[in-house]
Amino acid sequence: MEQLMIYIWGIIAFVMIILELVGTGIFEVWFAIGAAAAAVVAWFFPANYALQIWTFIIVSGVLLIIGTIKFYKHDSNATPNPVYSIIGKEGVVTKPIDNVSGTGQIMVKGDTWSAKSANGENIPEGTKVNVLEIDGVKAVVQIIN
Repeated sequence: MEQLMIYIWGIIAFVMIILELVGTGIFEVWFAIGAAAAAVVAWFFPANYALQIWTFIIVSGVLLIIGTIKFYKHDSNATPNPVYSIIGKEGVVTKPIDNVSGTGQIMVKGDTWSAKSANGENIPEGTKVNVLEIDGVKAVVQIIN
């Protein structure tokens, strides 16, 4: 039975690696490494099942915490969503904006955007506007005075 534990931990590690390969995240690899560590412990201490289990739990847990911090931390150098790059920019109404009917478009930086008025007023075609924010898929605008 003692030698069997080496194979059991090896099978667990193998299954975790397969799950990691078919998955989209980086999660099961930590358990695969924990199982491999437990297999090594099983090789040297075949009758000590508690040590094998604690090795698996501790190694997997520590790697899971470190891996989560390392791979999922917020990257402050990441490029922001380009949709928000038009906030504060000037545009021109290309289709009249009417919040009641939900219609209206503006041209900003050469791109056409669906738009709505910030204060609910209708804005005619050709009017210069300023983009205040993005609400869903629409630019929220106000007339430039």
